[in-house]
Amino acid sequence: MANKKNVEDPSTLLRTNSNSGIRIAVGMSGGVDSSVSAYLLKKQGYDVVGLFMKLWHQPRLNEKGRVETGDPCGTGQNACCDEKALIDARKVAKKIGIPLYVVDARREFKSAVTDYFVDEYKNVRTPNPCVVCNKKIKFGWMLEFAKKIGCEKLATGHYARIISGMDGRLSRWQVADSNPSVISTEPKASGEIFSRDLSALGKPRSRDDKGKSIFRLLKGVDESKDQSYFLYQLNQEQLSKIVFPVGEMTKAEVRKIAKEAGLPVHEKKESQEICFVEDDYRDFLRRNLGQDAFKPGEIVDAKCNVIGRHDGLINYTIGQRKGIEQISNFEFLISNQIPKPNIQKQNRQPLYVTGFNIENNQLIVGGDKELYKSEFEVENIYWTSRKWKVEGRKVERLKVKIRYKAEGIPCKITMIRDSRYKIQLAKPARALTPGQSAVFYSGDEVIGGGIIK
Repeated sequence: MANKKNVEDPSTLLRTNSNSGIRIAVGMSGGVDSSVSAYLLKKQGYDVVGLFMKLWHQPRLNEKGRVETGDPCGTGQNACCDEKALIDARKVAKKIGIPLYVVDARREFKSAVTDYFVDEYKNVRTPNPCVVCNKKIKFGWMLEFAKKIGCEKLATGHYARIISGMDGRLSRWQVADSNPSVISTEPKASGEIFSRDLSALGKPRSRDDKGKSIFRLLKGVDESKDQSYFLYQLNQEQLSKIVFPVGEMTKAEVRKIAKEAGLPVHEKKESQEICFVEDDYRDFLRRNLGQDAFKPGEIVDAKCNVIGRHDGLINYTIGQRKGIEQISNFEFLISNQIPKPNIQKQNRQPLYVTGFNIENNQLIVGGDKELYKSEFEVENIYWTSRKWKVEGRKVERLKVKIRYKAEGIPCKITMIRDSRYKIQLAKPARALTPGQSAVFYSGDEVIGGGIIK
């Protein structure tokens, strides 16, 4: 039985006898991608239940400009689940004829995502909250909730794909499962089947040592919208229970389906900001960490020459140019000359953040060329399946993405110890950022990833 605090009228969510035989929960945000996902599954005959999650947002300030502390769940509106999003989700659910339930995951979200976000910045690292949210909330907490209410699968509007075994081709509507004949779906009424050659993936094992199907996480077909980068921490159990109905489509196709189906969100714009931060994330950090976390200090070059002052290391990230103030009576950049008092700003070259000396509270800066590196380390590594574990040997013919929109760079992975690895790049990468994710690909397949050390 679901916890009453987390759902409106949970008794109605208990599984009932259904002609379809398969109940699938769909995480609905009121956006076009999740709406089309629910529509397609409903059209294919599944017993679809919509789940709208309420997520934590920073509390509002009181009349004195202070944070209200009485509500640990926050009093603001998270961009992913504000009232407008809920209204849109309800309109879509009504249009396609499915129930929609609001589930409260604010406490879980704050503990897993927001606190992590704050702690990482406190330690002068740049976090990626979407990766943690996918693992622990969307495909952690919400997946477990879906199971409790009798759902066999959880679907979302992510642009990614999951297949099992050694399938070399993938139909547009296929739902990956260890026994696909049980829940296989039909292609579009027109008979159109979109397939993509997966030969670049090689011939990996279809089952693990215990005979269980191996589930493989792939990029979405629309590379401009591909979200596989944010999903690399999902394990085999999670992948076996997840459905991505729009992963085989382009965004244009999704909007076309939404328009033809009469879904009221077919033209809705996407949100790109951090969902739990209202304005500048630095203001958010200041409210959560206090002014002591923004201790001013020196800006130095690679030879430790002081060239300016910073207003707190927490304000900066690797590769950043904005906010680097140079003191006018110091020579610019790596110079042993006597300081000159009348250097004009227009004669200065641009500076970028290249590192941090946390012990001395110094911000290290340099020229653009100093941002490029051909080798780095990752820790806390995840593999999407056991077949990819390196266990001391080199893995070649792989590519790594060091940020969401970055180009994949050919690399070698060498284990140093436990879950710590050395990554050697075929060409230098710019602005490797501690705390961000490095995600490894073999062709279209995500094989794992880790946190840049």
